[in-house]
Amino acid sequence: MSYLGLARKYRPQKFTDLIGQEIVVKVLENSLKANKISHAYIFSGPKGVGKTSTARILAKALNCEDELNRPCDNCTSCNSIREGKAMSVIEIDAASHTSVENIRDLRENVRYASAEGNYKVYIIDEAHMLSQSAFNAFLKTLEEPPSHVVFVLATTEPRKIPITVMSRCQHLQFRRIPINLIRERLKLICDQEGIKADEEALYMIASNSEGSMRDALTLLDQISSFSDKVTFENVNLLLGLTDFDVLAQITELIIKGDKEKLIEKIEFLNDRGTDFKILTRDLIYFIRNMLIRKLSSNYRLDVSESQGKTIDKLSEITSEEHLIILLKELINAELSIKISLFPRIIFELSLLKLSLLSHFKNIDKTIEELKSGRIYSSEDIKRKTSDDSTEEEILFSEDKKLSKEDISEIWNIYLERLEKKNHILAIKIKHADVKFDAKEIKLIYNGGASVYADSVKENLPEITRELKEFNPEIKITISEKEIKKKDIRNEAINNPIVKQTLQLFEGRIYNIKPKQGGDKDV
Repeated sequence: MSYLGLARKYRPQKFTDLIGQEIVVKVLENSLKANKISHAYIFSGPKGVGKTSTARILAKALNCEDELNRPCDNCTSCNSIREGKAMSVIEIDAASHTSVENIRDLRENVRYASAEGNYKVYIIDEAHMLSQSAFNAFLKTLEEPPSHVVFVLATTEPRKIPITVMSRCQHLQFRRIPINLIRERLKLICDQEGIKADEEALYMIASNSEGSMRDALTLLDQISSFSDKVTFENVNLLLGLTDFDVLAQITELIIKGDKEKLIEKIEFLNDRGTDFKILTRDLIYFIRNMLIRKLSSNYRLDVSESQGKTIDKLSEITSEEHLIILLKELINAELSIKISLFPRIIFELSLLKLSLLSHFKNIDKTIEELKSGRIYSSEDIKRKTSDDSTEEEILFSEDKKLSKEDISEIWNIYLERLEKKNHILAIKIKHADVKFDAKEIKLIYNGGASVYADSVKENLPEITRELKEFNPEIKITISEKEIKKKDIRNEAINNPIVKQTLQLFEGRIYNIKPKQGGDKDV
């Protein structure tokens, strides 16, 4: 006898065998008990979650000889349906029966009662593949079929089913099966089949099945054929997954900004024949898990206990904002890596770019540090990320002078905050040329920008007060640059509007007076 795969051997035969679809099971069981069977159903959901199996179980229940326990899975009708011999159950592959002619044949056949059983059940797989014309030809039959006929349309893409068809059917939505339920089912099957398997390996199979029991059983079948024992290493090898420790090492190097070791690691992975498309996908999931754990310590990740501890340890050396940026940039780079002829180079550049964010600090924390005078230098930050130095050891001493870069950073943060608070004032300030000296910010207004000088001067006390919140020693001054008369004349003569005016009225320029600002005329 030919070998029967695990996915077929352990296919659900009763409603109690269905896993992770409690709502669907309850609806169908209650309908059977109350004898309120719909003439048509749409079963939609991801692949491998039990849509077609549920349709067969429903067909068994409708034709079961045991009225108290439907389906009993022991009577003649149940046995013939399980073996695929029942004439009362007709399965149609919509992918190969898409035309109107196929639907016309179906309409002719539904008129005849089943030679066995009470109901004739039509199971149409991948129903969304039917053509629009076929759906239109099917509508009348679907709405008012003979009393002995039940239609079940199974599909993975319900959005492709016309609304006119949807409105004539009961729509039951199947969900992805939770990882823990898949793992428990795999463990039970391994015990029955005598397959030796590690808990971590079963968890890995369940995690990579994407909520599909059929895919999980197919993977288990494949791996058990490869080795006498299903281990984490074997699963990792056959699925081509990235080792968890490799993901942890790469992420740590990115967070710390260690570019040299990052390049060495990528070179090592390239020599091993790593698929960088798969590595990018796995890295995205890894950083996502870090972010989720950072946001909620009570959230249970789909990882083993040892992997969870590694994620917790890495999460301590970074921030939520940092992880969000890393995740967003990796997702943006994923498509380029997938379609590129040089995935290794794109992957390498993407990680090097992310490593530049190693000194990332959120703006709220920066403001607090600036207010308290706790400003870090780049060398201090590098030392902080490379060893266990305490925060107090790397702070600037109180007598250390502010550099131009420090004052520039303070100014940029202040403008960002002012932009939200007083947008107009922020625009007027941005028209000035800014110069940074030791503990001083100079705003210089040139030419036409001088009109904003008076307005900014009126707000100078408030600006000074807010800057002192960052550092009490910072001063700000506002000045207007003296413009040479020659420059004014050249600017006026070369102005396009002035040129057009002179040409239009055949005029000449006799005198030029600069506007002094405020309400004064030229």
